[in-house]
Amino acid sequence: MNPRIRPSTPEQIAAANVRELRAGRPPLSAQSRLTEQHRRATVGEPGAFTSDLGVDEFAAIRSVGFSPVGQVLGTAVYTVGWLGSSCGVYRYTPSAPAQVLPALPMQRTLSEARARAVNRMRYECEQLGADGVVGVRFQIRLFFEIGLEFLAIGTAVRADGHGPRPRTPFTSDLGGQDFVKLVRAGWVPVAFVQGVGVTIRHIDLDLTMQGRSWVNTEMTGPTELVQVARATARKDLRAQARQAGATGVVLRTMTSQEFERECVNAVEGFEDRIAEVIMTGTAIVPYERRTPSTTQAPLTMLRLNSQRKATNDGHR
Repeated sequence: MNPRIRPSTPEQIAAANVRELRAGRPPLSAQSRLTEQHRRATVGEPGAFTSDLGVDEFAAIRSVGFSPVGQVLGTAVYTVGWLGSSCGVYRYTPSAPAQVLPALPMQRTLSEARARAVNRMRYECEQLGADGVVGVRFQIRLFFEIGLEFLAIGTAVRADGHGPRPRTPFTSDLGGQDFVKLVRAGWVPVAFVQGVGVTIRHIDLDLTMQGRSWVNTEMTGPTELVQVARATARKDLRAQARQAGATGVVLRTMTSQEFERECVNAVEGFEDRIAEVIMTGTAIVPYERRTPSTTQAPLTMLRLNSQRKATNDGHR
C-alpha cells in the first residue's frame, strides 16, 4: 500500500484491507493499533503492553532477561470444500482391498491456513519491535457455518539489553517456565511448527465385514489409515524443522480424529473413511555447548498454600 494514498471511504478501506491481507499483513486498523502500541512502549507510557502470561510465567521470563511487549495474534478463515476421494480409484477385487491414499487437498489447506495465521502473528511481533513469541496457542474452530478459523495467539517478548537481535522473530508454543528451562539448558526456540497428515480409505466389503464381526479382531483398514496419517504428520513436522534450520522439535500436542463421508459422484451408500492427525511443537537449536556440571537446575515455582501451612502448624 502506498503510504501517500490514505483510503478514506468505506469502499477504499475495504479494498485496502484485502490488499494488505493478500500481502500477508493484518488489516489497516490492526496496523494502526500496533503502531500506537509500539509508540507508547517506546516512550514508557503506562499500560503500554498486554500479555496472556500468568504471574509465574511472567516472573520466569524476566529471570532470563526477557520482557513481554504485547499480545499478538494472527488469523485466517478458510472454506473447506474438497477433501479428496478414494472412490474414483477404488476397484473392488477379493484379493485387493481398498488402498490408503493421501487426502492432499485437505492436507495442503490445513498447512497453508496455519502458515498464514502464524505469519500474521509474527508480523505483529515484528511491528512491536519484539524478538519472538512465547506461549503460542493455535486453534482451529468453526466460523459460523461458512468455514474454519485458524487462530494463532501468543505473547511477544524482547530480550533486555542491546545485544544482537534475531533476523526473524522466533515463535514457540512453550509456556513461560518451559521456555526458561529450555534457555537455561542451552537451547533456543526457532519456530512453532505443525505436522499435518490426512489420509482417506474407501469403506470396502472387507472393512464392512470386519465391523460386523462378533469376534474381537483388529480392523486392519482403520489401523493402516491412522498409521499412515501419523507417519505423514511426523514427516511433515521434520520437513518444517529442517526448513527452519532447527536441530529438533519439542513436541507438545498430537490430535487425531477420524470421520466418515459419503463418496463424491458415486453410487449412494458408498463411503470413505478419513483420518486427520496434527502434531504441534517448537523447533529448537542449541546456542552453546553445556556439560552437566555447568547446566543450571530448572527454575522452580512454588505456590504457598495458607490452609496447609495452618494445618501443619497446628500439629507442631
